[in-house]
Amino acid sequence: MNFTLRQLDAFLEVARSRNFSRAAATLHVSQPALTLMIQKLERQLDVVLFERQARGAELTTAGRELLPDVQRAVTTLQDLTRDLHDASRPRGGLVTIASMPSLCSDVLPRLVAEFVGLHPQIRIVLKDAMTENRTLVNMVRIGDIDFGFSSFTDDGEGLLFQPVVRDAMVAVVARDHVLARRKKLRWKELSQYPLIGMGYMSHVRVLVDQAFAHNGLAKRPAYEAGLVATAVGMARAGMGITVVPDTAAMACNLEGVVRIALTEPTAYRPLGFIYEERRGLSPAASLLMQFLRERTPQLWADRRQTV
Repeated sequence: MNFTLRQLDAFLEVARSRNFSRAAATLHVSQPALTLMIQKLERQLDVVLFERQARGAELTTAGRELLPDVQRAVTTLQDLTRDLHDASRPRGGLVTIASMPSLCSDVLPRLVAEFVGLHPQIRIVLKDAMTENRTLVNMVRIGDIDFGFSSFTDDGEGLLFQPVVRDAMVAVVARDHVLARRKKLRWKELSQYPLIGMGYMSHVRVLVDQAFAHNGLAKRPAYEAGLVATAVGMARAGMGITVVPDTAAMACNLEGVVRIALTEPTAYRPLGFIYEERRGLSPAASLLMQFLRERTPQLWADRRQTV
């Protein structure tokens, strides 16, 4: 026999109110629809459940015998439904994520603070780690963090990368540089000046080389730096122009330098989630990832207005 929860609810409500009209109003159905549900249940059970009277409805002997079993069954189904719903929504817990220092110093703290305000029962641990030296990837692999929020890495075999935003590459020059008043700069123009590049292992270095190659150029850096802050400091000292992701630049001390948008082409560093699909995410981690996926693009757009 295939009973529906709606049929059982109808049976219980009529038994409680002893009136089809009042039960129909409580269940937000028409009286004819309620009558049909009860009649179908009676046919399935091959018994009469209610004695219809002028002023209402009374349980038959069969109905009184059935009532406790239906009450238990409905209560069990309601408890099961509630448990399944709760299992998919975090009641609390700990979520550990890692990202590049440039994101950990500004973007992520603001988003995490907003998330914790909405979900104070969830505790967040935010770690900074570099993608280039494989620290972040290794943290994901060994389960030290739930997921990473970083740039794409070629060393991420077996891991998933889900892009969220694009971090524009910008030129950083000293305020007294001849190009400092420019709003935009083409890569061909940039090639005429000394370049402060990131280390050859850096994903940023790869993006810069690809942008020059797009213009049929191969630009060898006059200087190299291991950290973005160092490259910005060298630009401030007038040693040349450095090209770095905008978010990384904004995390540095920008006194004495300016940022210039680059065109032809406009180069981007994709940023997103790095995680291991096989292991899966806890409900709390999934909720945080969803929040970051929804909130980060708007924050990114607001920040880009300052370029």
